[in-house]
Amino acid sequence: MINKAENDSGETGRMRRGLTAVIVILFITIIMLLVMDVRKQLERLAYATSDNVQWFLGQAETEALALELAAHEALHNEAPHTGALQTRFDVYYSRIDTLRNSPTFEPLHAHPRVLENLDHIDQFLTKWVAIIDAKDNSFAQSLPEFARDASAAQDATRNVALAGIAIFAEIRTGQRNSISQTLTRIAILTIALVTVLIIVVMAMFRLAQIREQDAQTNLEISERMEAIIATAQDAVVVTDRKGRVVEYNGAAEDMFGYPREVALGANIVDLIIPEEFRALHKEGLAQYHRAGLSRLQEDSTGRLVGPGIVQLEAQNQEGRVFPVDLTLARTDSRDGEIFVSFIRDISTRVQAEEAMRDARDRAIAGEKQKADLLAVMSHEMRTPLNGLLGTLDLFEPDHLPKEDRHYLSVMRKSGQILLGHVNDVLDISRLDAGKMSMQNQSFDLIELLQDILDGQRARADARGNDLILSPMQPELHDVFSDPDRLRQVLLNLVGNAIKFTENGQVIVEAECHHGLGEVEIRVIDTGLGISQADLDRVFGDFVTIDSSYARSNTGTGLGLGISQRLVTALGGKMGAESELGDGSVFWLRLPMARPAIGDMEAPALPIESTGKDILPEAPAPMSVLLVEDNPTNRMVARQLLERDGHSVTEAVDGAEGVAKARDAEFDAILMDISMPGMDGITATGHIRQSDSETPIIATTAHALPTEAARFIGAGMNAVLVKPLTKATLRQAMIDAVTAKLIIVPGMPLSDDVINQDLLDELLEELPRERALDLLEKFSAEMSAFLTLSTQELPTDFDTLGKEAHRMAGSAGVFGANRLNLLLRDIQTAAQESHAELPPLLAQLPPVWSATYREFQLLGLVTDTAEAKP
Repeated sequence: MINKAENDSGETGRMRRGLTAVIVILFITIIMLLVMDVRKQLERLAYATSDNVQWFLGQAETEALALELAAHEALHNEAPHTGALQTRFDVYYSRIDTLRNSPTFEPLHAHPRVLENLDHIDQFLTKWVAIIDAKDNSFAQSLPEFARDASAAQDATRNVALAGIAIFAEIRTGQRNSISQTLTRIAILTIALVTVLIIVVMAMFRLAQIREQDAQTNLEISERMEAIIATAQDAVVVTDRKGRVVEYNGAAEDMFGYPREVALGANIVDLIIPEEFRALHKEGLAQYHRAGLSRLQEDSTGRLVGPGIVQLEAQNQEGRVFPVDLTLARTDSRDGEIFVSFIRDISTRVQAEEAMRDARDRAIAGEKQKADLLAVMSHEMRTPLNGLLGTLDLFEPDHLPKEDRHYLSVMRKSGQILLGHVNDVLDISRLDAGKMSMQNQSFDLIELLQDILDGQRARADARGNDLILSPMQPELHDVFSDPDRLRQVLLNLVGNAIKFTENGQVIVEAECHHGLGEVEIRVIDTGLGISQADLDRVFGDFVTIDSSYARSNTGTGLGLGISQRLVTALGGKMGAESELGDGSVFWLRLPMARPAIGDMEAPALPIESTGKDILPEAPAPMSVLLVEDNPTNRMVARQLLERDGHSVTEAVDGAEGVAKARDAEFDAILMDISMPGMDGITATGHIRQSDSETPIIATTAHALPTEAARFIGAGMNAVLVKPLTKATLRQAMIDAVTAKLIIVPGMPLSDDVINQDLLDELLEELPRERALDLLEKFSAEMSAFLTLSTQELPTDFDTLGKEAHRMAGSAGVFGANRLNLLLRDIQTAAQESHAELPPLLAQLPPVWSATYREFQLLGLVTDTAEAKP
């Protein structure tokens, strides 16, 4: 930048000096022209003096007078002598000829009076020249006439002389004035020139001062920059346009090992570029030169390699390659374009970063292993606990002694407490892994709050507390969120408030902020309160507050941690405010506005079930149209519906469903989505043309977010995810007939071969003989599908996908989890990604064999049957 400033300053100085020189030369040229003009006029004056115009005119007049006197003298002599008279005539004739032809007397010819007299004289001379030169005595006889004519010529000559003197006097006066004016101009221009020269001298003096100051400043900057470069910890390498090193500081010597005298003049490519990159670097430099641009790829700051620091590799004298941070800038110098490289060895930093990444990866792996261990152990502990509690329920307390009934009650309560702790740990693991199921459906918030308080009232009364629900805004009767997760959070907050409050109040408030876009729910108690130090950690895991109330209660300290994670997963925030001895306020803010149809999402299915679904009360008996192409699914759904008292009409495809919906009125329609011919979405569209009120429940094995929203947008009232269970079917029926847009997940699928809970429910709902017949039929259909799938990769992907969908539905009915998931993946691959089919089809025979063995172990299929590969 310093060199660039110097160049700019020098260019400006050269322009000023050039302009000054032009002005001075112009002035000198004008003065020289004026001097030449004066000289010419002076020469003209000098010529006029030598010619002696006035004398000549006077002499001409004298010669005319002498001629006249000679003529009179010859006339009065008795014997006239004409020779002298002829001589006088010749002299006079010569004078007049000079007046006529000499350039000196040209100004006289411009005056009419002079021309008139000269014409008279010419006539006189012309008349007498021939007579005088004659040989006879005719001239002597004509003397009287000649004397008269000579007298007249003398008068004319006198007039010419007088006029000439006046004319030439005027001319001389004009010449003198012109010379005077020219000299005046010369003097003015000379003064101006001197003034300009003085100004130029002053300007040059000032410029010299500025240049001296600039030179001093540049010298100081240069010395400072040299000191900075010399003492810089980073290597500084300056190269010219061809890559030759022109500057090389001490840090560069230490970094690369080359002495300064060796590095200067060497090519940077051979000096510090690793061998594998040298050819590429040279090619890039050659392209840069061929482009002919001095600012190729340059940004506003002059950098060539791009903005900021670039991480590259360099090589030292010993051949060691190491990572460096490079900042490259370009500038101009007196010798042309140069590039300044600032290089920093980052080997230590890179090693530290790699060590930190390794430590982070190990920590993440450890945390994942810990989370997986917690999840697995919680699940494994819960399974025997469920068995233990179920076994305890088989006892008949009425037939046991009082002491044994007490022991049994203690065992049941202890088991339930332990199961609650295990479930808390499992919920933490799921939330941290992002595997907790979240829904977004319509519900009545005021009703939910009232239900929670009614359920906790007995506990509150036992501690002498009043439960109060503040007045609510009407908008809160219809909100959207996940009511089950919200119930879990509020139960925890209300339970804690009751637990840590004695003979006080627990108040629940709710209000809208900015409409339903933000709903705030507050749980307020008048208990002992929480200190500020404890308040900052109250939402941590395994944190319990050591207070007089807390010591009388037990818990894992996970409740608030789980609640905060749930609120965050629901898109909200949670916090607390409290002062020791002055009660507490726990608040949560959630978005509860009605989503757009396109934004409604199906819930992510959990990895594993947390137990059997809570069985809702069966709705009043209804007439139901069941549209399902899979006979097994159709039979199971019919059996579940009829057990609840509903009357069922079956349709085996969409077209038959549309026809039966038009012929009769139904209270609800269960509509399968994937069916041959007319699918469920098309059938729903036809039904909605004439019937806009009958609830239609979509049943499907696939409920991706976009698909579930598409089903709702097509006119369906609910989406029921297969496999169907009594609880999910009842919930879907209840919500559909109450006009709620909901998505009901089916029994959660895990990677277990068999879902025992689902299979047990099927065996409970169906007669065992009927269930075994269906399972045997399913086994035969599965063997046929295996034959189709193990052939050469089919080209009829549509048929394969539809058959995989049908078999997945049947597998879901019998609780064949792993087989169901695999068949779903095959269906998706057949519809969308054919390249993924071969590995999926290859997994099918072993998965079916494992499933079939489980059925054998459970005694559901005979040992003579076999799962054909």
